[in-house]
Amino acid sequence: MYKELLFLHLFFAILWIGGMIYSLVFMRPALGKVDEDCRVSVLQNTWGRFFYAVWLSIIVLFLTGMAIWHQFRPDFSKNTLFHLKLLMFAIMVLNFAYIHLYLFRKKIFRSIPVLMTVNLVLGVLIVMVITFIR
Repeated sequence: MYKELLFLHLFFAILWIGGMIYSLVFMRPALGKVDEDCRVSVLQNTWGRFFYAVWLSIIVLFLTGMAIWHQFRPDFSKNTLFHLKLLMFAIMVLNFAYIHLYLFRKKIFRSIPVLMTVNLVLGVLIVMVITFIR
C-alpha cells in the first residue's frame, strides 16, 4: 500500500510542477508572438483545464501525504524540515486558490505568471526538502 500511495503522491506532484514549467517556460513565451485575442483564448482554455488538474492534485497530494505520514512515517512529526514542507504546501495552495478563484475568473492574466512562478519555486523547494528528509 505504501508504494501505491507514494506513486500517486509523486505523480500528482509531477503533474502540478510540470504543468507550471510547461506553462511558464514553453507556452507563455510562444504566445508572446500571437495577437491578444488568440492569446487570451489559448490561455483561458489551457489554464482552465490545467487548473482543474491542479485542484485534483491538491486533493490527492493532501490525502496521500496524510496517509503516508500517519500510516508509514510517523517519525516525520519530529522533523522540522517536514513541517517546513507542510508550510510551503499550504502557501502554494493559498496562492493557487487566489490565482484560480480570483485572477483567472476576473481574466487578470498578466498577474498569473508571477504568482505561478512563486508556486514553481516553492514546489522545487519542497522537492529539495523532501529529498533531505528521506
